[in-house]
Amino acid sequence: MKLVHIKNPDFEVMKKIVEIEQEAFEGDGNVDLWIIKALIRYGMVFVIKEDNKIVCIIEYMQIFNKKSLFLYGISTLKKYRHKGYANFILTETEEILKDFGYKEIELTVAPENEIAINLYKKHGYIQGKFLEDEYGKGIHRYVMRKVIK
Repeated sequence: MKLVHIKNPDFEVMKKIVEIEQEAFEGDGNVDLWIIKALIRYGMVFVIKEDNKIVCIIEYMQIFNKKSLFLYGISTLKKYRHKGYANFILTETEEILKDFGYKEIELTVAPENEIAINLYKKHGYIQGKFLEDEYGKGIHRYVMRKVIK
């Protein structure tokens, strides 16, 4: 298991990230080539590689005028789920972000995504405000936050 910070928008890497996102989110909320390029250039994108294959991704965006980040998404290939990759990528990237001086991470998550909610709670995220119809009629989200020390 190797954590890699993707710093340059390489087309083949971006295509692989988009494929993993499409599988993970099944067409709703996943990144495309335009978004992933912006996240790599102006945010932070990390991947986990196993045998030189990307198996897990995490993307962060900086919140303007704050030492805070928005966790855009975590995706793991279905074949590699429930093996600790999401736990590992969260733990390792939070340490890196703390070293960069960030103080807080915020995210939104679907209320029905109990696996993600439990993962975030395990990592110290606090469930906050309910955002009704955040992405259209009936598509709700919870806001979750974590102070990183």
